[in-house]
Amino acid sequence: MVQRNVTTRRRSEGRIDSAAPPEVASVKEVRSEGSPEAARPTDEVVSDDGRKKVVRRRKKRKKVRLGPLLFLGGWATLVMGVVLLVNYLGNKDQAEAENLRQEEAERKAALQAEMEAYLRTELPACRAVVLKYLAEPTWARRAQFVRNSSEVAPKMGRHYVRNRLWRLAEGSKLTVSAANLVLYEKDNPIVEVLFRVELPPVEDDDGNLTPEQPEAELREVVFMREANGWAIDWEALVRYSSNSWQLFRGDVEGNNVPSEFRLFAKRTTGRFEGGEPVLVVKFFEPRDDRVEMWRQGSPGVVVALDSEQGRRLREILEREPEDWEPGQPRLWHGDPEGLRRVRVRLAWERTADDRRLLQVREVLAGNWLMPGHEEEFRQEMPAEWEEQEKDQPVPESPEGI
Repeated sequence: MVQRNVTTRRRSEGRIDSAAPPEVASVKEVRSEGSPEAARPTDEVVSDDGRKKVVRRRKKRKKVRLGPLLFLGGWATLVMGVVLLVNYLGNKDQAEAENLRQEEAERKAALQAEMEAYLRTELPACRAVVLKYLAEPTWARRAQFVRNSSEVAPKMGRHYVRNRLWRLAEGSKLTVSAANLVLYEKDNPIVEVLFRVELPPVEDDDGNLTPEQPEAELREVVFMREANGWAIDWEALVRYSSNSWQLFRGDVEGNNVPSEFRLFAKRTTGRFEGGEPVLVVKFFEPRDDRVEMWRQGSPGVVVALDSEQGRRLREILEREPEDWEPGQPRLWHGDPEGLRRVRVRLAWERTADDRRLLQVREVLAGNWLMPGHEEEFRQEMPAEWEEQEKDQPVPESPEGI
C-alpha cells in the first residue's frame, strides 16, 4: 500500500482544512515555471474529499476558412485558362497566317507561269511588228503599225520635226532581252518588251575588226492589241512630250505654256511651309547620257502633301521593285536609282513678288503609256473594288497573228 504525501491538519469535530499556502518560490522555481511544461494552462480544483486535482485545459482548434482558399484557387485556374487560350489562339493565328502566305505564293507562281506561257506564244508576233515598223523609211508609213494611229499621227509629225527616226542598221540583230504582261484590263493586255539591239561589227580598211566595237543597245517597246493584231504604243516608245523640255525648262517665251511631259521624278526633300507638310521634287528628261540628263533637271517643285497631286506623287515615289506583283508594269525596274516614271502636266506661274515658279498642274500617271492606261491610285480606289478579285485572267491569244 502506497502512502500519499499529503499534509493535512485535523481540527475539532473531524473537519479537515486544506494545506497552508506554499512558501515563496525561489528564483529557480520561478524560472522553471516558464518552461514549456509550466506554460501549459492548468486549473486546480478541490474534490469532495478535499483533495486537489489538476485539470488540463485543451486548446480549441481554430477552424480553417476555406472561402479565401477557394477564391484564390479559382482565380489561379481562371488565369491559367486565359493564358492557355491566348497561346492557343496565337498559335492558331500564326498557322492561318502561314497558310495564307503559302496560298498567296502559290497563286502568284501559278499566275506568273500562265503569263509566261502566253508571252512565249505572242512574242514572235510582237517582234515581227517592230521589224516591219523599223523597215519603213518615214514616220507616215510607220504610223500603220502604231496603236490608235489616226490620233497619234499628228503627234508623230510634230515630234519628228526636231527628233530623228529610230533606224536599225543593216546587219543588226534584234532579240528579246525581257518581257512582261501587264493586265490593267481583261480585254486590253499590254506586252512590255525590252529588246537588245546588237549592232554589226566595225571593220578597218583591211577588213579586220577594230579594237573598239559598238556596245549593244536596249530599247523598250510596248505593244497593245488592236483588231488586226498587235500595235506599238508610239508615245511610250519615244517618251512623247507636247513641248521641248529644254525650252520649257528654261522658261523661254513661247515655250513656257502649260505642257504634258513624260519624265523621271526624284524626291529631294520634305519640309513644312505655313504649317503644312510639302514635298519637293525635281524632274528629269529621260536620256541615254546620264550626265546630260542630270544637268537638264528642273528646279525644285513644291507640292502640298495633302493635295491630290501630292498624294499621287508620294505613292509613285514610294514604289519599290520588291513590291511588284504579276500583272503590273515592270520595265521601270531598270530605271536609275531613286527615279520614278511619271506623266505630268507642268506650268510656270508668277508669284506676287514677280518670281517665276514651276508648278505641278496634274499628275496623270506613274507610267509612260499612252492616255487611257492610267493606273488606279490607292487613295482613289473605289471601296467596292476591295470585294472584287485582284487578278485579271490571262487573255486568249488572238487568232490570225
